[in-house]
Amino acid sequence: MSDSWDSAAPEWDTDVAVRAYATAAMDSLRRVLDGYDLDLDNAVVCDFGCGTGLLTEQLAASVASIDAIDTSLAMLEVLDRKTADHGWSHVTTATEIPTGRGLHDLVVCSSVCGFLDDYPGTVDRLAGLLRPGGVFVQWDWERVAGGDHGLTRDEIEQAITSAGLAGCKVDTAFTVEVYGEQMAPLVGSGQRSSGE
Repeated sequence: MSDSWDSAAPEWDTDVAVRAYATAAMDSLRRVLDGYDLDLDNAVVCDFGCGTGLLTEQLAASVASIDAIDTSLAMLEVLDRKTADHGWSHVTTATEIPTGRGLHDLVVCSSVCGFLDDYPGTVDRLAGLLRPGGVFVQWDWERVAGGDHGLTRDEIEQAITSAGLAGCKVDTAFTVEVYGEQMAPLVGSGQRSSGE
């Protein structure tokens, strides 16, 4: 799958629908975090499946640091150029999930979980990155009956709760126009218990 993402990387940021999705995801993130009483200011963030960093760009202005993770080297090259251009010393890129535990206040996954070979296992690993009180947030297309792409609400809820996160919420995130069609991705979220 990495080859298809690599080939899309050079033009990814010029896609109006992709940019609109990232902006809508950021707006929805603020609403989600209000429900968990987590402030983005000075947060330590993991952006898993960051692609070219369209969400990373929007987070960079307010957070303390971002670990931007993606398997596509070509996508990360685009983000590395942006990082250099903006002088973002607090943004790092990698192809692997960090190995430590309790490192992050926030883990975000924008339109990536539906592509994972082991979605529940990956959510479990990402949840382990969260500090007590930290929040996990994902956006993905809702899989419809008979469909072969995306995730169901039940799959998202089960993965988040099985990862030990509390206060799981799954809802429609926003509506965005994608190639002339109105689409409404899901947002799923949960929080590491502050007592852990």
